Amino acid sequence: MACAAVTARAESTTVPAAEPTAPATDPAASPTDPVITGSLERHWTNNALDSDRNVSDWYSLLRGTLQQQWGDNDAYAKLNADFQVSHYDRTTIEDDRAMGVSAEAFRRLAPGLELRGTLTYRVSSTGDNLDIGPLTLGTREFKQVFGAQTQLGIDLGNATSLILEAADSFEKLGATHFQDDLILPAKLHADRNLFQLAARITRTVGQFAFGASASALFASVEQIGYPPLFLSFNAYTIRAEAAYKASDGSTLGVALGAELLRGANDIYERWRPTWQVTFGKPLPRGFELRGTYFGRYETSNTDDPLASWLQRAELEIGVKLRENLGLASGIFYEIKDNLLYENQERRDGVYAEATYDATKSMAIVVRVDVNRTIKTVIDDREHTVDAFIALRAKI
Repeated sequence: MACAAVTARAESTTVPAAEPTAPATDPAASPTDPVITGSLERHWTNNALDSDRNVSDWYSLLRGTLQQQWGDNDAYAKLNADFQVSHYDRTTIEDDRAMGVSAEAFRRLAPGLELRGTLTYRVSSTGDNLDIGPLTLGTREFKQVFGAQTQLGIDLGNATSLILEAADSFEKLGATHFQDDLILPAKLHADRNLFQLAARITRTVGQFAFGASASALFASVEQIGYPPLFLSFNAYTIRAEAAYKASDGSTLGVALGAELLRGANDIYERWRPTWQVTFGKPLPRGFELRGTYFGRYETSNTDDPLASWLQRAELEIGVKLRENLGLASGIFYEIKDNLLYENQERRDGVYAEATYDATKSMAIVVRVDVNRTIKTVIDDREHTVDAFIALRAKI
């Protein structure tokens, strides 16, 4: 299961709509000493198994990152490393471990022409559970992800930039091992190769930014079982984007377009509209309101052999009571329609969080998440409460 409960923040796979900034043209920072961050969290949850069988437990979550950069604005290299470990007091079958490393190189080839390349590697060991009638059997799966990405940034003049991108990643999953070897190891998830091409053009006019983007994703998926548990697919996206940033710090981003998903063996082919709206608004007395609403195909975090259609809305409000004390709260609601299973997942939740900066390099965080999941076809209902206190440090 995921170590942290669902929050009102967007998932990592979501890209903010119509952001006027372009990754390939951001200036590099000056050479710095290594930056090390760490976080130790102590959680209590009423749903350690992440299922309709509520089992309460305490668990600890340890995270850490290391960042190092060499070079200057015209050429630099970056190294990033991170790890995450979770450990349950009683439900140890849910313990997870993950570690990743990435290397990035940037070079300004000529005025108005920049090149960036990135290599990544991530390895994880994920604990989960398999329900067989009244029996809950622990499982463990080993996963490796290798990735490479190249970006070319071109200044076209008149505050217009073009970004060309190519990326490839390979996901290698080992056989699933079962608790106490009660069942022989078996391959339950497929290896995948994801190759993506993308182009994006953006023009800035005062406080406005306008743009358009197009991308193509080609996924080759290992066939497991018959009928197969997972399917290869191609996905194509075109979008028009606009963003606005006011003098008071208010922001608004809108992206509208269309996505085509084509499954292997002509099992599925359909165009759907895709959209994303994001906004941020400073309010009186130090409050700030933020929100997002989007709709798109979901091809990674899905229980469907092919993909799901995901719609999600989020709203968050925060306030700085003092220089070293902040409060935040948020809600979310999402609907995920499995394309082939014809199951629908409805999820909603709320969270509240307080952050106290004890020193310039250390913060204490207290947070409570409450969320609910309903799966219609299998009539599965999950209700999760996750509360934690965390100590976060930066060196």
